[in-house]
Amino acid sequence: MTTSFSASFVITGARNCPLYRQQDRIVLTDKAVYLPIGKPSCLILVRELTGLLFELLPHAATGFADQRETVFTCGGCTGLVKFQLAEPDEAGEEEREEAEDVVMSGRLDAISPAELLQVFHMHQKTGKLLLDMEGESARVTFREGALIAARFGELDNQEAIYAILARRQGHFRFVPGLADPQSKARELGDFMMILMEGLKRLDEEEQ
Repeated sequence: MTTSFSASFVITGARNCPLYRQQDRIVLTDKAVYLPIGKPSCLILVRELTGLLFELLPHAATGFADQRETVFTCGGCTGLVKFQLAEPDEAGEEEREEAEDVVMSGRLDAISPAELLQVFHMHQKTGKLLLDMEGESARVTFREGALIAARFGELDNQEAIYAILARRQGHFRFVPGLADPQSKARELGDFMMILMEGLKRLDEEEQ
């Protein structure tokens, strides 16, 4: 059986960070990023960790021996977080399994809708992305990273996605899991094709 990539981190410093504290734990795998249990997920930190995947992947076989003293940082918002690789026995399977149930939330002024959709697609998430944008609500449903439904006001599916991409203010939260009927729903289409068409329309409107 092929062993999946997994790296555990511990936060060694947190200055003015609104979400995380020193000694909080993070787990990075080849499938997802699991942030501290019971806390909202920061998509800025998720992006930093995703970038580390390709940097650390070649060193997995050695247990990241040469990277254990490296201090990684995330300073994409008002705070600064420092984190390092944890010792192998400092984080177990139970912690990762519990983290999978955490609801992700954040602000659209910290991450654009296009980047947000790509995060859930890339990490093959299943569930509903709920958005509150200046008093208007929207919903995007994913199954293993694929788009299977979207609703924004009177707009459905692709047209709803295109309208969501134009928003810059609001809050979002991600609720994992789907009802049984949705688990067999047909995909709206190729994710990247829908995203690129939406960004193209957005560029044309802004010109």
